Amino acid sequence: MTFKQYRAVKLVVVMILAMTVSMSVARENYLIPVMALGIAIAVLLIVRRKVKEIVADERDYEISGKAARLAMQIFSWFAVVIMLLLYAQRTINPSFEAVATTLAYSVMLLMLLYALIFYYYFKSSFFEGKKIYLIVGLIIIMTLLFFAGLRLLSGEDGWLCKNREWIKHGHPNFPAPSTECKK
Repeated sequence: MTFKQYRAVKLVVVMILAMTVSMSVARENYLIPVMALGIAIAVLLIVRRKVKEIVADERDYEISGKAARLAMQIFSWFAVVIMLLLYAQRTINPSFEAVATTLAYSVMLLMLLYALIFYYYFKSSFFEGKKIYLIVGLIIIMTLLFFAGLRLLSGEDGWLCKNREWIKHGHPNFPAPSTECKK
């Protein structure tokens, strides 16, 4: 397979994935996009292995590494500033606190993941032959820690939507949402 054919297949896979995700989210089915993403990744990996030409060289990897590091730093600083602004305004709208907390945990996870992957590549000769297993294991562990932190450190007081009305859960310090309860 040529690189040009690979790019065409990649474009078709991305278009199909985008349509699948958008239709599934519109129908409030969130399991199908996750499965579709996994299938798309598998298809692209299989197709890329069949390419006989050079896909990227060392210069491409160096530039992409610099771009990724810079994008991560810019996102982190921007997210921290937005998080602090939202957290400062939590008395105006209590949902700002949840968004701020999510941003804080996202930046923390991103930085921790970056540090672990950087350390991994820095010490890669020690882990020779086990790279993919270590990376997948680290990602799974980081994801579990992220969700455990969200669950353990998030407040229990809020409003739940049941039978088309807002029900108190715990002792929320803010009024019931003004939006319509649809469940």
